Amino acid sequence: MKKCLVFSFLLFGTIYCNAQNIVLSGIIRDFDSKNFLQGVTVRVGETSTATDSLGKFKIAIQFSQFKQHGIRFTNVGYKQLFLNFAGDYTFDIELRASYVELTEVKIMGTGSTILKKAISRIHANYPQRPYILTGAMRLQYLRNRSDLFNSDAIVQIYVPSYSANKQEEVKLIQNKIDTITDKSLIFIKWIGGYLTVPHADIIHNRESFITASKVKDFQYQLMQKRMYHNRNVYVINFSQRDSTQKQKATSGTLYIDTATYAFVGADISYFNVTRYGTLPKSKLQYHIAYRPLGNTWYIQEAFMKGNTIYKKENPTTTTVYLTSKIDTAYIEPFAYGDIIQENDITQNISKPGDSTIWLKADTLLSHSERYNYLSKLSADITDTIRANRNSVKQKSNWLNYFTKDNFHYSLTFIRFPVNIINAPTHISNFVKYGFQIGTYFRLYKSMFFQFEGSGNTGTNKINFSQYAFHLSNDIVLNKSAHAITLAPYLGYNLLSIDEKNENKTGQANYFVYGTSGAYEITHNVSFLISVALNHFTLSGNTHFQPTNTTIFAGVLVKR
Repeated sequence: MKKCLVFSFLLFGTIYCNAQNIVLSGIIRDFDSKNFLQGVTVRVGETSTATDSLGKFKIAIQFSQFKQHGIRFTNVGYKQLFLNFAGDYTFDIELRASYVELTEVKIMGTGSTILKKAISRIHANYPQRPYILTGAMRLQYLRNRSDLFNSDAIVQIYVPSYSANKQEEVKLIQNKIDTITDKSLIFIKWIGGYLTVPHADIIHNRESFITASKVKDFQYQLMQKRMYHNRNVYVINFSQRDSTQKQKATSGTLYIDTATYAFVGADISYFNVTRYGTLPKSKLQYHIAYRPLGNTWYIQEAFMKGNTIYKKENPTTTTVYLTSKIDTAYIEPFAYGDIIQENDITQNISKPGDSTIWLKADTLLSHSERYNYLSKLSADITDTIRANRNSVKQKSNWLNYFTKDNFHYSLTFIRFPVNIINAPTHISNFVKYGFQIGTYFRLYKSMFFQFEGSGNTGTNKINFSQYAFHLSNDIVLNKSAHAITLAPYLGYNLLSIDEKNENKTGQANYFVYGTSGAYEITHNVSFLISVALNHFTLSGNTHFQPTNTTIFAGVLVKR
């Protein structure tokens, strides 16, 4: 009887143990950079979750599931990791990138035939006339749970024909922004957030790994056939070691339709690449998918995730786009003033509109939750960020000054305000011309302090140098298109001339006033021309005589 009781107790204990709920938790990092990995899928049997922006996860399961299935960690661009059941319920994991070193060019099995056929059919499978996409986009920027930028947007994308070899254009229809910003580090700018589709479009970008003349630089492997976006596809993995050292490696997966040999989609990972601004990214991921209308394939969705390397701040940017409408008739490029440009700062772009439009957009964006780590942020998360943000002591940072269009610089060709008189035949008229570098600092609203330094090339051993100190006031015209900025200015110039062959020098310090005009080429670069009036006497016995005007022309760059 006693043995029966002991046996029953052990049996009940085993059943209870297997049925009890447990919580597995941990943190996941990149093996090379040690940065937290957001969006890693953690799976035990049929139960899964994903890591947050700090690489953390929690998953509640039954003990028996863990014992039977173990735990699996997967992420695009990384080697899968599987761990068998163990006594520990807490994990500290590092995933390794899945790129491989190239030792030889290798296309295995029938992959070569499939890839070459898909490349040869690009012209037949993709639009030879321009079209416009309308879709919903969600952008998220997270930094150590103390900084959040979230924007849902309605955008239009002008896509030229494949054969036109022109750039795609993005137009913002409207957006809504939820932002909680740590102002101590606002100089970490997100550049190009709304340009995910042009960046991800492998067809229009003529990416190297689908270009016939460049496939020799990659390694390809045919993996399998499977269903992908409701199409039967060939799956081909590829990788490249970048010999230029601009980035560590490129790898990814191509999905090729078995019926039409169209590229249905691609997942690409770039490692240790500097693409936006000066902060390097430990990893930049893109996903692109196309869908057919008739016999032609159009962009259906795009996704981007970037992990930036900056101290321990771990800024992470994520974007998803889904198409809701495709227009192919009466297509015209967008007006210049409507186009989102490459260097536009995402956090500074705001265009509120009709609130009733968001119901359909929210429904469409809800599909993006299949990426796990891209979803509408809950109140709990935003409240946590807001609380952490409020607990951080604010500190001023001089770099913040340069994030708000407060600093410009110029490179120009200048004609110095002199003429040659009583000159020996060896003096060339070219000595009157040189180059000038200018820096402009915003003092208050439209008022700038200008400092310019210029010199000639030293022709005939005659050196010119000039330093200018001006105050200017910007007047901006035609703001909705190519802006024209007129800037009346006045100030003080220092001019010196050194004639080394004859040991002669000339000097002049004088007041100057004039106007410069800048015509915008892009949002960051303008054509600049300036004319100034001055009256001065040149001291020293030289071969030069003052004139009343100083002229220079070149480019003006905004930061």
